[in-house]
Amino acid sequence: MKSALKPSLPKKKVLLWLFLADWLLLGVSWVMSVYAYSRLPQETALWLSLWRGEAVWTEKSLVFFLYPLAQTFFFFLFLFAARFIFFRESRPDKKAHLLDLKKEVIYLALIFINLIFIHFQTSLILLSHRIGKGINWFYFCMLIGVILMLIPYYYTRGKMLLKG
Repeated sequence: MKSALKPSLPKKKVLLWLFLADWLLLGVSWVMSVYAYSRLPQETALWLSLWRGEAVWTEKSLVFFLYPLAQTFFFFLFLFAARFIFFRESRPDKKAHLLDLKKEVIYLALIFINLIFIHFQTSLILLSHRIGKGINWFYFCMLIGVILMLIPYYYTRGKMLLKG
């Protein structure tokens, strides 16, 4: 018996859109950094501490690009690790469905990880211009919360796929 509800996009297109969104956010991060660097004041915020309220200030330098470099490093590290760790299949009968689910989890988590890095960069830029006060804790905690909510959601979906 076929279900009357059909997904609006095939699974492969959803995965493609998520993957493209990851690359788009990485590109936005670099464009934002390059654009903002030339407009930064001579004294800039370099580091935001999550545990204490004060930022580390320094003269404007190329060290400013530490955040997009770290973001790029983690982006590729996460994709590389995921390819060899999460994409291995233990149940060949459900291989295609579980593989798609795992890709969806990774690509969606990467979107939120990219958003965290972009938030840090934006906070540094605004702080350097003496406009912002640093990290927006509500937004930051919401991003972390969404990433943590993905774990039980996709775990449950995986168990449902295995049961058929």
